[in-house]
Amino acid sequence: MLPQIAALAAALIVALGLRLGLKTGRGQHYAGVGIALGFMIGLSLVAGFSWGGYGPIDRIGHIALGAALVGFALDVVQPSWGRWALLTVFSLGCAWASALNGLKPADPPTALQLGLVVLLGVVWLGLVVRLSHVSPHKATSFIVVIAAITGLALLASITHDSVLTNISLCLLGAVFAFAVVAAVFSVELNYAAMVPAAACILAIAWGLSQRQPETIVGLPILALVLFAERTARRMPLPQGGRIAAYLYLAGLAGCCTIPIMIAALLVSAGTSA
Repeated sequence: MLPQIAALAAALIVALGLRLGLKTGRGQHYAGVGIALGFMIGLSLVAGFSWGGYGPIDRIGHIALGAALVGFALDVVQPSWGRWALLTVFSLGCAWASALNGLKPADPPTALQLGLVVLLGVVWLGLVVRLSHVSPHKATSFIVVIAAITGLALLASITHDSVLTNISLCLLGAVFAFAVVAAVFSVELNYAAMVPAAACILAIAWGLSQRQPETIVGLPILALVLFAERTARRMPLPQGGRIAAYLYLAGLAGCCTIPIMIAALLVSAGTSA
């Protein structure tokens, strides 16, 4: 549990320190770095991970670092086309490294591999944008993101992949710590906070699909968590008042649980077959 505790504590200290140590505007803006820093600190303590490696596990750290830099840049870039361009380049870079096992493949990529890079890049871009813009409502965003990470940790645990289970729990701890700071001290959800979380979720999912092929059947089902907000909005709830907001969040959590459990059942069945 040391990596998870370290990730949670580091994210909490960094986010809280930046929020209280800087002026209100800057503190709110920079506190989001707590997610990336907390996660990378916890990741460094996970047995089986190396910053000098190039496999699906080690690449998670590289993507987390790149996502942190991209998140800050996106908060600075004003034109929307500039943000889309930056996100597109980042997504294609992640797809290239993931599909070809590194930024500098040993052999020239084939047409099939290039097609996979494009397809994976489109999926990567779409999911990063979706995760980064779940809702302007902070609680809704955190529930969806935390549910997605929890689902990954569960699938990794079912397949007995202790490395990815520990990595998922590190990310969960970092996001949870930042969620507490954001809720108590009114920290905004910006790109610096959400892009690293989104990119790390995708990196873990890719690593899981490569190391544990039986999870491929469950990962698309797990992705439905990202659209649980739309289902929750259709639930008949009382209008107005604080109780309505709490009931909506409870309903959203329930909607997130359904695809997680279906994905877990499918992967469990595939593992035991």
